[in-house]
Amino acid sequence: MIDTLTPSDINSDIKIDTPPSLDVNNLDLFLTNLATLLRIDTLYVATVCPQSFELTILSCLQQGELDNELALDFKSMPCFATYQRGYAEYAQGLYSRFPEQELLQEWQTEAYLGIRLHDASGLPIGVLSAFFPRQLSKHKLELNLIRLVSGFLERELQPIQIKTLPVIIDTASTDTICTDNHANAELSAYTLWLKDNIAKGRLSSWSYYLRQDKLECSDSAASIIETNDVKKIDKLEALLALVHDTDKKSVLRDFHHAMGAKSATSIRSIFNITTLLGNSKRIQSDIYPIVDELGQIHRLDCISKDITAEELTKKRASAQERILETILATTSVGLVKLNTNREIEWVNKQACKMFGYELEDFHQLREKGKLNTSSLNLYFDDDKGLFEEYYQDIYANKRNNFTLNARYRHRDGSILWTKLTVTAVRNDINQIQYFINTIQDLTEEQDNRQRLSIIESVYRHSAEGIMLCDANEKIIDVNPAFETITGYNAEDAIGRTHDLLRSGVHDEQFYNDITAVLLKHNEWKGVIWSRNREGDIFAQQVTLSSIKEGGKLKYFFAVFTDVTKEKKTEQQIITQSNFDALTGLPNRQYFSAEMHQIIDKSAKNNEKFAIIYIDLDDFKSVNNSEDFKAGDRLLKETTERLKYRSRDSDFLARIDGDEFAFIIPDVFNKRQAAVYAKQLQGVFAQAYKLSNQQRYVTASVGITMYPEDGVSVEALMQSAEQAVFEAKRNGRNQCVTFTQELSDAAILKHQTVVELAEAIKRGNLDVYYQPIIDNATGKIDKLEALVRWQHKDRGFISPAEFIPLAEEGGLIQSLGEYVLDQACCDLKIMHEAGFPYIEMSVNRSSLEFKTVDMQASEWLKVIASHNLPYASLTMEITESLLMDMDGQYMQRINALKQAGVKIAIDDFGTGYSSLNYLRSLPADIVKIDRSFIINIPDNQQDNLLLDGIITIVHNLGMKVVTEGVETQAQLHYLQEKKCDYSQGFLLCRPIPLHELMEFITQNESVF
Repeated sequence: MIDTLTPSDINSDIKIDTPPSLDVNNLDLFLTNLATLLRIDTLYVATVCPQSFELTILSCLQQGELDNELALDFKSMPCFATYQRGYAEYAQGLYSRFPEQELLQEWQTEAYLGIRLHDASGLPIGVLSAFFPRQLSKHKLELNLIRLVSGFLERELQPIQIKTLPVIIDTASTDTICTDNHANAELSAYTLWLKDNIAKGRLSSWSYYLRQDKLECSDSAASIIETNDVKKIDKLEALLALVHDTDKKSVLRDFHHAMGAKSATSIRSIFNITTLLGNSKRIQSDIYPIVDELGQIHRLDCISKDITAEELTKKRASAQERILETILATTSVGLVKLNTNREIEWVNKQACKMFGYELEDFHQLREKGKLNTSSLNLYFDDDKGLFEEYYQDIYANKRNNFTLNARYRHRDGSILWTKLTVTAVRNDINQIQYFINTIQDLTEEQDNRQRLSIIESVYRHSAEGIMLCDANEKIIDVNPAFETITGYNAEDAIGRTHDLLRSGVHDEQFYNDITAVLLKHNEWKGVIWSRNREGDIFAQQVTLSSIKEGGKLKYFFAVFTDVTKEKKTEQQIITQSNFDALTGLPNRQYFSAEMHQIIDKSAKNNEKFAIIYIDLDDFKSVNNSEDFKAGDRLLKETTERLKYRSRDSDFLARIDGDEFAFIIPDVFNKRQAAVYAKQLQGVFAQAYKLSNQQRYVTASVGITMYPEDGVSVEALMQSAEQAVFEAKRNGRNQCVTFTQELSDAAILKHQTVVELAEAIKRGNLDVYYQPIIDNATGKIDKLEALVRWQHKDRGFISPAEFIPLAEEGGLIQSLGEYVLDQACCDLKIMHEAGFPYIEMSVNRSSLEFKTVDMQASEWLKVIASHNLPYASLTMEITESLLMDMDGQYMQRINALKQAGVKIAIDDFGTGYSSLNYLRSLPADIVKIDRSFIINIPDNQQDNLLLDGIITIVHNLGMKVVTEGVETQAQLHYLQEKKCDYSQGFLLCRPIPLHELMEFITQNESVF
């Protein structure tokens, strides 16, 4: 019986490790080795003419002797069935099946295996036939190896003309030809390779009999599945049980395809198994369906091999290839390959970039035959002789490489400074094959030398003091400005620690904190009070930066300026902004700031506090009956009396002309607060001595509690003022505790909040715009968006009234969104109308900053929705927000800054400790409050104060906008002092969009 297999699907392209190369010039020797390995009596390779079926022996080993002249009756031999069907197998009794063949009788051949050979296109070209003197085992190891070898033979025979079998010469090395001894060594190595793979169990075979549901495995399978008894694997289920769960579905599919194949096709299946010893292996199996005489598949034969190591090798090779590709693509070194004529054959991207070309440019030049150093004009004429001298040394074998600093000409004509290494690559007989040029760009290094020279000059001539210290805090260098500022020359300072500047103002923890920040963030900025050589204490604005090596501090340097004058000016501003000049008490702004802090603290700790508001009764009569000095004396003495009666924990401020207020912590209810208020009111029982007479003064007192009467500064102050108003309405000299039913004001406030919410919802609010003028050009450069509310019944309602209500009533977010969206919409209209340079400022409250997301994406999305550049928007934040500045506020501001949005500080000078916070805030613009502008240029003190503010802000790298400019004298003064921008009624009042467009069109310059 002859089993058949469709030849076009025989998969013989199997690799086990890497076999030695087969040389078809020594086919006879190859067959001899193969016959010895498999104990084959007769073995031949022959071509077959597809028209005449004429058999031509290429190589034949007959009974151990080479006989390429063997004559065969092809059609009556088993090889004819092989050629027709692709595969033939007779496991026993061959000579009895072909009694007419005398040769088979003479050879006493018992078994036969044959495989049809094919060319590269799949057409049949011949046969490989093997005759055995013994019966073949059911495991068919011989068949599997014959299949394997046939695949190698097909690949080796494809490049040649089969009928003549000419000698193959390696065209890459025409100076060397394979000798017989070399061929013997090659074939011997191939034989050893086959034996090694069989012995090591890399190859195994098995047969599955469909009708008997029986599995037979070769002994070599034991090594793959790691067992001493392959008979344990006698069912297909036992074999499949070894397959990983993730692969079982695909393996079963491959088996089913093989079992149901309409033609005898081979199927390759690759999967993972867990051996009987628990090890994981990668297996490649080629399944061959075997049909019986009736053409029915009755058996599956399989060649399996362990490809675990092979797969790992491939992965490593692939990884190494990717690494090499990455290195070539990303290396900062240019690589150029030149042929022996020094024409460019290959370059990497970095080399192209160095010379100013794209890879595509080189491809086009190669096609035109112009890809050489001369046509590209890379060399300077002065350097050509030096290059030629070195190349001639290589040609003369005096050297194999050279390295020099070389100049090249960039594509744009500029000089490219490089470090060039040229290496000749030679073959085995020392002939030059090509040159590899490694080019390192030194242009930046050359530029760095020049920059270092400039930096050295700046270091020596800088007006800022510079001090360089080592890791032990010892000074190793100072610049001349250091000597000027501190009084210590280089000889005095070098070798000593920077402690020589310590003033004693700061404690040790202060310096430890600086060191901690420097080590963690590599930089620290701030003010340090130091002592100069004369013993005077001065303020330094210092930037400390670290230099690390291997993650450890190596050096640090300090850059500083003397800001003593600025600090004094700042303190003066703080005092004016936050303290009452007459009484020395905190003013209303400071009081509000303190309330913000105690509100936050009380909310966090679930505490209560009281506000006691004191308004002197009929204070005007004192001024009217005597003079202003008498009124001032009264206020001063009242201050002293209230301070004397109050506790250390109380916070007392002068809110307005004759109004005082207390923040009283640790109060649990309004009754307790009322008792304390009565005690404070008692300070007015004693007469005041004013001028030459005594005078009694009374006061009306209002009491409010946090959180019952409000949770914001505005709400608490409003309720306290309403309580005072009620006390005066009741006849003065009263203490009144606030209740919601005190007056119609509370009801009106609630009604206003409701109507405001409706106005926002229906879009019944207007956005007006006030121009901000460039003082240098008179050009309208910016606008401030200002919301206006024209109530249907009450008429115009001031923003000063409804904006605090919006914050208290939870409407500030929706109000802010409305204004921002409308402002962006109108700005887009102005840009499209021919004014693309105009920028828009929009006010943002502290409450809005608290509620917007950490990346401020809600605001950025509004800007982006109108296709506006982020840089055209400025967010104005109140100065009071600086006091509450924490990490979350800063993160939101930084997000806006990173997107390109500008930050402006509004109403500067009215808050608390403005400059302290200003230095740490990444602001772009500072808007000075109109209270600083009113008396200029007539008041010299106000002039000096304003000058100081402008100077400080400019020194911090920010622009200045002055608000409330109402006279030409004020504008002229601001222009002289280099104030950047002005805003006020003198220039233009807030107007709606249509008026603004007309105003801008008619006024190219406002002045």
